Amino acid sequence: MNGFFPNGNRALFLYQLKWLAAFMTVGFGIVYLFTFPVDLVMLIALFLLINIYRRRTMLKKLGVFEDSRAKGIRGFFKSFFQSSTSSSMYGNNNTPLKYYCMSCGNEHKETACPKCGSKMKKVG
Repeated sequence: MNGFFPNGNRALFLYQLKWLAAFMTVGFGIVYLFTFPVDLVMLIALFLLINIYRRRTMLKKLGVFEDSRAKGIRGFFKSFFQSSTSSSMYGNNNTPLKYYCMSCGNEHKETACPKCGSKMKKVG
């Protein structure tokens, strides 16, 4: 995260402290103004909305979040689900990764090789 906090840990600490103060101020205000069941629902909703806003601004500053690809809240969530699937399970052209046993060379998707029982595998 050097691009977002160029000054290092001090800038990160101040950023987190600022948001902690914002959460606590708004939280205490809601608890003071509303009764129990209403304030709990409002606090949960506000917590989610503020975190979505924070994530969106951080991704914009890092250059990961593109406005043209993700318009509105639906596109915002869609961009997260698309990026997690494409980076973890698929290669660059959305083809599933192939795992090969390092002992016998058998292609499989299990934890242990069904042919020799070895748990060591490589991506090919």
